[in-house]
Amino acid sequence: MMWKDSYRLGVERIDQQHMELFRMTEDLVNAVKAGAGVEEYQKALGFLKDYVVYHFRDEEAYQASIHYDGMAAHKEEHRQFTQTVLDYEKRLTGNGFDQKTMKDLAGTVTTWLIYHVVDTDQKIISGEKMTGEEKQFEQYADLFAHSALDVMETMAGLDQGSARLQTESPYAPQEDVFVKIQLVGDVKGEAVFGFSKELALRLLETMTGMELTEVDELVQSALCELTNISCGNAATALVKRGLQCDIKPPAVSQDFASDGNGTGVRIDTVSGRLEIGVVL
Repeated sequence: MMWKDSYRLGVERIDQQHMELFRMTEDLVNAVKAGAGVEEYQKALGFLKDYVVYHFRDEEAYQASIHYDGMAAHKEEHRQFTQTVLDYEKRLTGNGFDQKTMKDLAGTVTTWLIYHVVDTDQKIISGEKMTGEEKQFEQYADLFAHSALDVMETMAGLDQGSARLQTESPYAPQEDVFVKIQLVGDVKGEAVFGFSKELALRLLETMTGMELTEVDELVQSALCELTNISCGNAATALVKRGLQCDIKPPAVSQDFASDGNGTGVRIDTVSGRLEIGVVL
């Protein structure tokens, strides 16, 4: 089961809506794993789209009622996710609700929802603004690595204290699946996240409560969103240092290929290995 009582905010109406969103997302994941038909996919997507708008409206009304300082940034996250769902709807309508795109949607929604509820939404109750990463690191790769550790701990309970980090220069990882994100602005290049199969499956199993055996499109899409969140947090930290840094959408690759050299960080955890590099 995806929902956990630790996700509760203590606001009954919002918590009930979050529980329904998790139920809907879990049903969507089960549907794509079972290879459901077009009619069932259409129903699931329509329900998700309508409920997201309904929930976001209520959540923003609650934020306004308590004069939450981080409301503007929170609303922007809502807007971006709503657009993501609408973009998927357009793609799915155009391609006949193919299985691959449905798996992509399920992985993206699962990862975004869990992080939004267990991190971003918790700040509403604590009163904390969404300020992003504030730690200082000498190397870009260290910043991106610690940002990823923070996200994996938040979403999947990964114990940062037991993780072993080792600098790699040059960065030349040998992993099972790679997610790449272009960096633009004052920091130009790309961030590359190399996941071992063991870690990829363990992260998704912890997040969804489901047993997985293959790094399929659902898992890859979830890894893309996890990487997107991690890199977004790192980019925010760079902006706070006065360095303009924007990120492009993530892309999956089965191998590491780059035009330049970079520094990386190898992270060994009890759940598997992740190698993160920044190639400028």
